[in-house]
Amino acid sequence: MCAIDLFGRMHTIEPDVERPDRDVVAAFEEIPSTIVSDVTGNVGRTMDADLSPASDGVDLAGTAVTVTAAPGDNLIIHKAITMASPGDVLVIDCDGYTGVGHVGELMCESCRANDLAGLVIDGGYRDSREIAEMDFPVYGRGVNPQGPLKQDPGSVNVTVSCGGVSVDPGDVVVGDDDGVAVVPGEDAQDVLELARAKLESEEETREEIQDGTYLFERNGYDELFEDLDVVGPEDSIQ
Repeated sequence: MCAIDLFGRMHTIEPDVERPDRDVVAAFEEIPSTIVSDVTGNVGRTMDADLSPASDGVDLAGTAVTVTAAPGDNLIIHKAITMASPGDVLVIDCDGYTGVGHVGELMCESCRANDLAGLVIDGGYRDSREIAEMDFPVYGRGVNPQGPLKQDPGSVNVTVSCGGVSVDPGDVVVGDDDGVAVVPGEDAQDVLELARAKLESEEETREEIQDGTYLFERNGYDELFEDLDVVGPEDSIQ
């Protein structure tokens, strides 16, 4: 459904989301955000460091329901909560605005009660203490006690920019204490396999390190150091 408001702005509500297999998404609960970043090339898949978790020890894995909300307004976020399915993560683009708390304790409680996996908002939230004490992952750009307006419909399930990352509905969102990484939905199975292989490789490396091996030599960084003809991320090595 599309609509144009009095200011000529287009708003879209798309009820259907193509989600990856649930078992694949659930498997990302065991994958750190750092590993997702590594196997997806360390470029453009991790959100800004300013989008931090509301509490420590958080783990997040779910499929994105995306939201574009006008800065200072949360009407569309309320609508999106009713559209999300169990296991989804609300990914909300508020253009980084932290002048109000777009979501608070009761909205997050509603998400948790309906079995959503978490919420990521490129904007401000409030009730930070109560949210931190919940068993519900929330990431945001800042905290502000001021409440939002409810007069702009916004959009649901369109491509958004959140924390500097382009997110489509159905993408896999992975979060932990280090931050948030995003996996394109169509690549979820391939990325999961690469991530598992990376974890196995790191376990072998860890054993060698404990025996005294230097990463500088084991990974060929010594050769890289001698030949610093590196011009871009694609020329680097892990």
